[in-house]
Amino acid sequence: MSEKEKVLNPDPGVCVPWEVKKAEIGEFPGNEAITKKEWEKLDDFAYNFIWFWAQR
Repeated sequence: MSEKEKVLNPDPGVCVPWEVKKAEIGEFPGNEAITKKEWEKLDDFAYNFIWFWAQR
């Protein structure tokens, strides 16, 4: 199975893990800890938004 054919199976409460997003972005300048923190907050919001609408 190639890298592109692998199925994303994130942990509960996560849509796209930071490791996957970091691999998409590649190397970037700046503080990675700040970017990771903000990504995880955005991802948490997206997960909760989807969960809310799926439970209606």
